[in-house]
Amino acid sequence: MLPYLLVLSFVMFWITLEQKALGRKAFWLPLIVLALFAGIRSNLVGTDSETYTRYFVNQLSVNNLQLREGFELGYRLLEYNLLELTHNYFWLFFISGLIVVYCYLKVIKKYSMNYSFSIFLFITLGTYTFFFNGLRQGLSMAIFALATPYLLEKRIIPYLLICGLASLFHTSALFMIPFYFLVNINIKLIYKLSIAFVTSILGSRLLISYIAASNSKYESYTEVVEKGGGYLTLGFFALLVVFIYFIIHIYKIREARFIKLFTFYAVGVLFLIPIAMLGASPSGPQRLLTYFTWTLVLLLPIVFKRINNIYVSVVFVVIAITYFVLSTSRLSGLTPYIINPIFEIF
Repeated sequence: MLPYLLVLSFVMFWITLEQKALGRKAFWLPLIVLALFAGIRSNLVGTDSETYTRYFVNQLSVNNLQLREGFELGYRLLEYNLLELTHNYFWLFFISGLIVVYCYLKVIKKYSMNYSFSIFLFITLGTYTFFFNGLRQGLSMAIFALATPYLLEKRIIPYLLICGLASLFHTSALFMIPFYFLVNINIKLIYKLSIAFVTSILGSRLLISYIAASNSKYESYTEVVEKGGGYLTLGFFALLVVFIYFIIHIYKIREARFIKLFTFYAVGVLFLIPIAMLGASPSGPQRLLTYFTWTLVLLLPIVFKRINNIYVSVVFVVIAITYFVLSTSRLSGLTPYIINPIFEIF
């Protein structure tokens, strides 16, 4: 766990230093550091990493990529082009890291009220480390994050185009299309939440079955598991929905973009609760949660600015670090952090 905490500390130190010394938001060095940290890890770190690196480790020819029919076109092209140049899977992890971190940092830099706090949340709430496990879906989620401005501005064409682009890495991005209409429909928030929850109750089992039937890679989505990690994660983010909802009413937050972003987050969490109750594998439909929860990096800085209480902020920072440690070491299986053998000095 120590390597993750050291990277978090260094990134936060550098962002603070650049802000104080140069009066600007640090972008390029955090991008490189976070991408390198993802790149130099062994394929033993992350539940799906060995699957993604099989062709690289076994030194297989690109001609065998026809066996990858279960993978979406965008990822297959990325893998194909890398295998043309190298069989070192460092480049797969590093370039994927560049894409993922760049997409998120680009949106955060433009829209965050508190850049350093947003980056802290980006790392500690698990958005950054998600693609350590689900590489294709992590790429898809990061690309989808670029659609956020168009969701807020009610510009459906670019929103749909980005969803389409993201689906080239994981088809789950197409699942985000209905949420554009639900978020932007002119009805009260409580009705939107009710629609999301009831729709999930009525259609979640059918949705999981359809996803599993559409691609053999997703058959595990229908499996029932006993592990509680998925419930704990969902419970944590559901509590944050309640917390932000009360803050909105207590402090009378009426800013349109904030309300719309919170609506997107809340309806997503509410929609996934019935799916989780089916007992489906956390590695399946519950992974959709990150499409929605990443927006907390923009929401929470506004929330804590309104609260304007240093003690409340410190308590939440402690909670966030505790969640980061638990989710990384216990729930996500990302520890111990092992370095790619080609970077071992001794």
